[in-house]
Amino acid sequence: MKKTPERIEALAAEYVLGSLRGPARRRFEQWMMESGRVRQEVWFWEERLSELSRELPEEAPPRSVWQGIERQLWPQQPKAEPARSGFARWFWPGWSLVATAAVLVLAVVLVQQPRQPATGQLSGAVVQANMEDPLWLVSESASDRLLKLRSVAATAAATGKDYELWVVPESGQPLSLGVIPAGGVHTVRLSDEARQALSESRTLAISLEPRGGSPTGAPTGPILHVTKLYSL
Repeated sequence: MKKTPERIEALAAEYVLGSLRGPARRRFEQWMMESGRVRQEVWFWEERLSELSRELPEEAPPRSVWQGIERQLWPQQPKAEPARSGFARWFWPGWSLVATAAVLVLAVVLVQQPRQPATGQLSGAVVQANMEDPLWLVSESASDRLLKLRSVAATAAATGKDYELWVVPESGQPLSLGVIPAGGVHTVRLSDEARQALSESRTLAISLEPRGGSPTGAPTGPILHVTKLYSL
């Protein structure tokens, strides 16, 4: 399938709406990893469709929801009150109905975890195979440059393979954040370059690579998941 401007525009709109599914969605995510032009089109549609969400009334969640999310994301830091204004930025980012559902999954899963304090500017994402199955929860702390992945239902990679995490920048090649395990909690300290790219695009991807990670510094295997970070 050729990447004509017309096809990119049409598929980007379907991707953001969540109507592009199955192999077609995975193929389009591969295009996103390979082409800054495709990523720009996706972000154009995110912004365009976000205008619809601005017409919806704001509905603040219970305080206990925010406290639960913060406790689970960064359990080792002092307690801080959640900012209500963050709800609009997080719950209605305008990315897609699929993304909204993913954020709801993040909230539901995190608030069920043990209580501990947190603070700082936080972001979160859900890596999922479909609308019902979260595989990893991702949290980012801007204050200490850490990205934390907590496995929920991820399964081990095939024999001789590893999962590799990437920052998908607004332009240029994806930046590797290294191989990630299927189980437990994994922490990544962001380099200056990765931190800057992630602050601009807010986009992460996971690919399936040979054992030990990509031998080229760029994704060589299939792109399994693409997700976005949202402010909490």
